[in-house]
Amino acid sequence: MAWLADNIMSIVLLIALAAIVFLIVRNKVRAKKSGGCGCGCPGCSGCSSCGTKNKSK
Repeated sequence: MAWLADNIMSIVLLIALAAIVFLIVRNKVRAKKSGGCGCGCPGCSGCSSCGTKNKSK
């Protein structure tokens, strides 16, 4: 129990960081499922990260 009390801030920060990463990944998956490219743009062909994927369709 002493270890938990000594490291409570580290545990809280780890949980917060894990929640942020989870939300980012969930947002990317939802964007990909809705027809976007998952990089934040609406699927434009000029995007450097998704332009080659859209041109090959």
